[in-house]
Amino acid sequence: MGRRGNIPFEQVRKHTGGTLREQEFIDAVSRSLREGRFLILIVGDGIREGVQSLTELVNRNASKSFVFGLIEVALYRFGKNRFALQPRVLAETEILTRQVTIMSINGEAHAVSANDDTDQQDVVRARKLRGGKGHLKEWWKPLLNMNFDDPEQEPPFWVATNNIVLNTPFPGIQIKAAALRDRDYVEVFLSGTRQGNVDVIMDLVKRDRRYLLDNLPKGTVIYDPLLGWPIACHSKESLSDADKYVWLKKTLNSFANVLRPRLRKWYEETRP
Repeated sequence: MGRRGNIPFEQVRKHTGGTLREQEFIDAVSRSLREGRFLILIVGDGIREGVQSLTELVNRNASKSFVFGLIEVALYRFGKNRFALQPRVLAETEILTRQVTIMSINGEAHAVSANDDTDQQDVVRARKLRGGKGHLKEWWKPLLNMNFDDPEQEPPFWVATNNIVLNTPFPGIQIKAAALRDRDYVEVFLSGTRQGNVDVIMDLVKRDRRYLLDNLPKGTVIYDPLLGWPIACHSKESLSDADKYVWLKKTLNSFANVLRPRLRKWYEETRP
């Protein structure tokens, strides 16, 4: 209290041998703020409630390059004035993003963010779609700002494989939608950013099969043998584009209502 000047800079310079210049420090901090690069630690002596919601927050903002840690510090008293502190890490993030630079045929460079919420195959397919087929996103625009019954469910986002994606409470598991213009194909399905993510939940999907079929839209299939999706639902009717939008909104909302609570439960069951 009462100290003046650039206190954070002075503290950092003290630990760097006095070689750090203030302008370098300011530039580095500004760059980190702009790019969302933070180390966020929440430390307390009794952290329990809200851990899941914090995990979802990290999951929904995985495009930011921050590292998040949740630390509980147990306090033990020895005598009148002696204490022992035992820190325990309750939750921490892995690497959330990495940047991949792709050179297109015409020599233009495009950066693709491949994060934990992006299918690894999406990055490869993005090479083919970016540059010539970006207009496909236009078809999905009526759905990109749709509202959900669940207030915690954020709107879908488009990926270069021409799907729209919903993140879920289970890291690495997503709800996706697919459709083809001028063709009788429209589908909503559960997918994973890696096959390992899907393998983790397959036994749980089979175990809760009856509940899922009773509550998800009519026509839902548990384990699609053709594409391998754990849960999938597609329309068997011939629909106009306007009707496809209606079907997709209704089905995506139903998937979010039924699967988000179930995926949250599955995540808690599978955490080490």
